[in-house]
Amino acid sequence: MKSWKQNPSEKKTQNQLENKVEKETKENQFNRAETIFLNSISHDIRTPLNVIIGYTALASAHVNEAQEVKKYLSKIETASNHLLLLINDVLDMSHIESGTLKLEHAPVYLPDVLENLKAIIQTDSSAKQLKFCADTKNMVHKNVITDKLRLKQVLLNILENAVKYTRPGGKIYFQIQELKGQEPGFAKYEFRVKDTGIGMSEEFIAHIFEPFSREQTSTVSGIEGIGLGMAIVKKIVDRMGGTIAVKSRQEKGTEVTVILPFKVNSQVVECETKVFKKTGQMKMLSERENSENLFKGKKILLTEDNELNREIAVELLKEEGFILDTAEDGTIAVEKMRTAKPNQYDLILMDIQMPLMDGYEATRQIRKLKNSETANIPIVAITANAFEEDRQKALEAGMNEHVSKPIDMERLLEAVRKVLKV
Repeated sequence: MKSWKQNPSEKKTQNQLENKVEKETKENQFNRAETIFLNSISHDIRTPLNVIIGYTALASAHVNEAQEVKKYLSKIETASNHLLLLINDVLDMSHIESGTLKLEHAPVYLPDVLENLKAIIQTDSSAKQLKFCADTKNMVHKNVITDKLRLKQVLLNILENAVKYTRPGGKIYFQIQELKGQEPGFAKYEFRVKDTGIGMSEEFIAHIFEPFSREQTSTVSGIEGIGLGMAIVKKIVDRMGGTIAVKSRQEKGTEVTVILPFKVNSQVVECETKVFKKTGQMKMLSERENSENLFKGKKILLTEDNELNREIAVELLKEEGFILDTAEDGTIAVEKMRTAKPNQYDLILMDIQMPLMDGYEATRQIRKLKNSETANIPIVAITANAFEEDRQKALEAGMNEHVSKPIDMERLLEAVRKVLKV
């Protein structure tokens, strides 16, 4: 009996067909993922936009009714903050997927991180009447080298989920524990968040780290969220060389465990963060500064090319007591500083993307001016370039602080207070 042997031309044709099928399958999977992504983003962007547009129309229709307008503006603010979180998550995810996420390796004092997180979560948990407990165990190496911003982002996302999905009267437990048996010069930490919340099904846990994954239950459907948070957390933890595990039972609660390796910092880092509660204490700080007139008479050169952004910033800053001068481009800012009289300006607020000269180059040129007093003026970046590498780029250009848009006056005033040393 003769054995069948495929001739070379038939084999080539078959391989081409298989490659074509494989390519089409991958393209279909990509198109399907892209469609899901666009549908999810479209829905989640339009929801807060609908609130903003709707309540803006209502505020305009009731402009003479102060209490009604105040109520509408409060809801517009809530929707705006939700929209901003959505945009930040999408940009973060895009940044991570493109491989351009850079981790900072800087000294971090871990108890400082814990206290900061406690202050934020205690405010949110108190509002829901939740019992929140946080402690440390076997914390020997408190000074480590890591990316503080990303570490806080990971832990805050997990903690805020615990608050979000735990009913009033429930409990949240947060523990930081240093694990034993690490190589000299290194430490491994376990961060554990446990709650008595609504929990998740086993089926959903298998997909929890997938973008836009949300469990479709009647309990969850009324809770805001787009399902990007845990996907981002997983990507960051992976980049930091760690692991994350989730255990959960419906109506019993959820436990999330993150294990991260750190290089030990032999130099002691003092506690540097002033802990403020998320809203209340920061507002108290702002009000106290206003009452003490810390900023009254301080002169700012605001460099911003967008007319509407410029107008908003001018009005907000005038209310804090600042005296404003403006420049529409980096070239104008440099020229104003070159010809400035002594003590004409106390501070520059510098946009980054401008048509003729960007904020980086403008800062570099100002730092090269012959008058040392003018050349060393504090410069704060206020920009839509919001990533950590954007902040680093601003500092490398010679700026003193970096505040991302949209303008959060509490954060901006804190940055201004810091650079003016008032």
